[in-house]
Amino acid sequence: MSARVLILMLGALGTAAAAADEERVLPERPTAVLVSNRDVNRINCTQGVQDVVWSAEKPVKVSRAGDNVFVKFLVAKQGERETYASAPLDVHVICGGAVYTLILHPRDMDSVTVRLGDARRLQLQAVAKEWGSLAIEDQVKRLTLVVYRNQIPDTFTKKAIAAGDPRRNLAIYRNAQIVGQSEVLAPGIGLKAVEYVVIAGEPMQLAERDFLVPQMGDVVGVTVEPLTLAKDDVARLIVIERVDTTGELP
Repeated sequence: MSARVLILMLGALGTAAAAADEERVLPERPTAVLVSNRDVNRINCTQGVQDVVWSAEKPVKVSRAGDNVFVKFLVAKQGERETYASAPLDVHVICGGAVYTLILHPRDMDSVTVRLGDARRLQLQAVAKEWGSLAIEDQVKRLTLVVYRNQIPDTFTKKAIAAGDPRRNLAIYRNAQIVGQSEVLAPGIGLKAVEYVVIAGEPMQLAERDFLVPQMGDVVGVTVEPLTLAKDDVARLIVIERVDTTGELP
């Protein structure tokens, strides 16, 4: 990338799940999950399992290892006859400071992996942790490159700027059109990127500071390429703005 970057220091019980080899469970709501009554089932918490509670009198073996809880329903034997468990088991797992209540319904099926937590929330937290370790200058540079190369992370949201949006046609300069193209929201980071095209009405020399205007928002970074335009030439403009992150990571 040859362009310069200007950085400014400015529940109710859930419905029983269909048979599957993996389930996703959210905290603070009882969730019914179909599990194997013959194989070892796994409950996974990437944030670390602090504790697990279940009814000790139930015919089941529960063990904890690192980020996982393993559940094996015991088989009752009378002579050559084997009886597999059919009664549900309540298991309460403390994961990442939250309580997950699982109602495990044993069935004649293969083992199941139950993953605790909202996948998107965990992704957002991971991105916020990774980006949060960077200085603001590096965050601005990185977000600019993400947009410039169109390599948008899955947790970011890109949307076109609608025709009725004031940014669609900013009347800032008499000799240039500034047309908003798209917006990339980066949840949990406190920044967003807005991409524009600048259409020259006459030969002109641009500078990043030309775009430090209130209409552009709370600007912390500007990139323009190219800076020298002939009449009717088009430049690509990427503006990084500071945004409020309140409520982004529940």
